[in-house]
Amino acid sequence: MKLTRQHHREARLLWAAVSENGVPDAKRIREAVRSLQQRIGRDAEPVLRCLSDRLAVYLRSTRIHVVSAEPLSPEQREQLAETVGTGIEFRVDPSLLGGLRLEQGYTVTDRTLARQLEVLQNTLLQH
Repeated sequence: MKLTRQHHREARLLWAAVSENGVPDAKRIREAVRSLQQRIGRDAEPVLRCLSDRLAVYLRSTRIHVVSAEPLSPEQREQLAETVGTGIEFRVDPSLLGGLRLEQGYTVTDRTLARQLEVLQNTLLQH
């Protein structure tokens, strides 16, 4: 099914209706989806698909991924949650050696030992 400009426009207007200050409200989203499902015609499915795509992009951009070399203790996870906020996913990547890497959307804060060693190597090779 081809998505038209009209489908995207309707989904954008629907997104504005279910969001407050750019943050979507779960109750409003459920109500919007119910009303779309009751809509007669072929336009409901593509608009719902566009709305779903917008929600996926929003979730990707607001979720924070914390990557560490070893699993973090519950205390460390709780401390990070207090500092960073909600919506955190924890992953383990043994190649990091140590430290943390925080990823949110396209923003990455890399405070890992592997990155520090890479920066040091580049600095030494330049001199």
